Amino acid sequence: MTQLPHPARRRMLAACAALALGAGAAPAFAADAYPNKPITIVVPFSPGSATDTSARILSEKLGPRLGVPIVIENKPGASGTIGSVTAARAPADGYTLVLTSSSTHSATPALFRKLPYDPTGDFIHVIRIATIPMMLVVRADSPYTSVAKLVQATQGRPLNYAYGSPTSQIAGATFNTVAGAAANGVPYKSQPPAVTDLLGGHVDYLFADQSVVTAFMHSGKLTGIAFTGQARAKDFPNVPTLAEAGYKNFDLVVWVGVAAPAGTPAPVVERLNTEIARILSEPDTVAKFDALGMQVAPNSVADHKTFAESQRQIWTQRAIDAKIEPQ
Repeated sequence: MTQLPHPARRRMLAACAALALGAGAAPAFAADAYPNKPITIVVPFSPGSATDTSARILSEKLGPRLGVPIVIENKPGASGTIGSVTAARAPADGYTLVLTSSSTHSATPALFRKLPYDPTGDFIHVIRIATIPMMLVVRADSPYTSVAKLVQATQGRPLNYAYGSPTSQIAGATFNTVAGAAANGVPYKSQPPAVTDLLGGHVDYLFADQSVVTAFMHSGKLTGIAFTGQARAKDFPNVPTLAEAGYKNFDLVVWVGVAAPAGTPAPVVERLNTEIARILSEPDTVAKFDALGMQVAPNSVADHKTFAESQRQIWTQRAIDAKIEPQ
């Protein structure tokens, strides 16, 4: 093999080093350039839902922070599975995100024998946005003015409770289990129509996200008799927690978050986590969520991964304990 003269060898080595440096720098450059086109946030539920509202509050500030438009794409249906699987199958490039929740990624896996997506394996859980305590509500003219009276009434005749989401289904069944209540669940496509039938006297009570029933409670149409949060709700300090009512082992947490398809580059995921966490720390953002009965609760990527996995296990176990047969 012919040896190159020393100056020529030095030039070749320098060129090789430059090529190697360029190749190594490419991923970093791509991460720094993100994003350079619109980002779509898939919402697996209809406009007006807690996940939809969360997405819209975030998008108001996330777009300007990232310098690109944020497109909200509502894909409701099949308990949120349609939108979730759409996001799971999207390119893992950071330009398709999905609003996750305890419905789509904790409770639904417990209610279906087969899902078209893996709630943990098919996603990178970027950040938790907020938790949403549930409110046990009755009509304002209901004779069940406390949890004790409600449970006592079920001993005489079974009552009917409404549920309009996987979370409210498991919550209602779990309440039956821990309280020894005899009641029949009545399914609805979503929580708002369940509220409508409660107001119309077609069902006796409802476990609902606080954000769904807050306006009806403020207007005096519904009365809260128990709250699933660890402390009483700021807006409804007279409503006792379930723990105060004697049911300390009701440990379900309703939550919403942001996820990306599995395989999304780590620098992109960390960038999104950082920007969303900053938005969630701003007082006006906190106030918007607080007004909806949602408690801002951002976490790190690692912590949210652990949280999502543990919540899936908890909701599944509660469904098993309540003897809910997966469909």
